[in-house]
Amino acid sequence: MAYRRLWRVVAGTCLAIGLLTALLVLPFGVWLVVSALAVVFGLALAVCCEAGTPDGQGPVRAVRVTAALYLIAMAVAGVAQFLGVGVLAVVGLLLITSPQAMQWCRRRLTTSRSQVPVPLATISTNQLCREWLDSYDQLARASSCDARLRVVMARQRYLDELERRDPDGLRAWLASSASAGGDPRRFLTDSGS
Repeated sequence: MAYRRLWRVVAGTCLAIGLLTALLVLPFGVWLVVSALAVVFGLALAVCCEAGTPDGQGPVRAVRVTAALYLIAMAVAGVAQFLGVGVLAVVGLLLITSPQAMQWCRRRLTTSRSQVPVPLATISTNQLCREWLDSYDQLARASSCDARLRVVMARQRYLDELERRDPDGLRAWLASSASAGGDPRRFLTDSGS
């Protein structure tokens, strides 16, 4: 949350400096042409968005997006008068450090670091039950469909291994109105190992 606020302050400051620079150095004709393009783009976007949103907020969002893009374009044009092509580095830096980009990278890194499943036959029944319980919490915290699918598949492996080790104990636990977050240990014969 603090990073998001800090990024917004930095991006807002860059935008304000860019707009002030654009006001001072860009000719009126540039403002006029970009304004006309923004109006046309905004109207087209509003028409497209009107049909796509049942809440009727599509055109309002279209106006907000168009206004934001217009201000950003003018700020970039203003800063480009002094930095030239270097403005692309500033815009690129702001984009790759944005909270959305950081969140995307974090998701990609956690997905790519997904561990190779440990052979369940090598861990104790007690540890297997602990994994089962932990996976319930992981499922609640999973932020994407892929993450939830990985946890569900792991939970299936845990149940399969518990059934392989102690089919009667697992059936007794399931018959006792077991919950998805419940602990099967007291029903299993070798859960103390």
